[in-house]
Amino acid sequence: MSRFFLGINTVEDVSFLKISGTIDEDNTLAGSLKKIEGRTVVIDLSGVERINSCGVRDWVNWLNDLEAAGKQVVLVRCSPCIVTQINLVHNFTGRGLVKSFFAPYYCGKCDKEQLKLLQVESFAGHANPRAPACRADGCQQVHCELAFDDIEASYFAFLPRSGGQVKDEKLPKLIDGLSPSIKDRIKRLDTVEQISGEQSGAPGSAQYSPLTVTSTSLSMNLGRESMSGTLPPPTDLDKARTGGTFKGLLVAALILVLAIVGYVVYYVGGQ
Repeated sequence: MSRFFLGINTVEDVSFLKISGTIDEDNTLAGSLKKIEGRTVVIDLSGVERINSCGVRDWVNWLNDLEAAGKQVVLVRCSPCIVTQINLVHNFTGRGLVKSFFAPYYCGKCDKEQLKLLQVESFAGHANPRAPACRADGCQQVHCELAFDDIEASYFAFLPRSGGQVKDEKLPKLIDGLSPSIKDRIKRLDTVEQISGEQSGAPGSAQYSPLTVTSTSLSMNLGRESMSGTLPPPTDLDKARTGGTFKGLLVAALILVLAIVGYVVYYVGGQ
């Protein structure tokens, strides 16, 4: 599991947050409060791999503090482990609004797992939400066999529906009140599809990031450094570079050893 990482970028009056890794007792949620300047806070949770009981406690307290400070929280690209907590913990989202989430799919014919990005608004008004039919990325079959890989009744329990829950109109009103550039930014952030599970260990790891700095941003882009002073999880490129350097050193050392052995054999033979 990757370590906790939180990055912030504020554009106009909206703070975009990217949270990834494991939310546990070593998180830096509380320390980030003073650095979240926007009144609207859009939190990308696609990279969250795990959250334990301590993490849940700190998360709920952190959301309460944000709301007490007058912030409106919007949760986007919620990973499956976040969806599980939303369904298990009644106040996990506080007064925050869930806009989108990832759902697990599996193709028995290709033996591949994929996460699909779904929009909460597309389920509004459905008494019994069902997983939409999706086609696997890169599937060459005429009839794709990609199917939802969980229990619909429990996984979609948090969604607004015509029976039991009232559709929340606050989210579309909130987004409509933002500037065109911010609405476009949220749209790009929240409509990127997920790559297959085999290609990425964490949802959204290769997707558009709200931390992308633009010329109009009043940003606090943390880049490769987290608020706790520790580095975020290494990327595949970092690992490849590290692996390539290590292999190069091994080859160089082997050549040196062979050269020394060859010289000793030559010298001894010459005697």
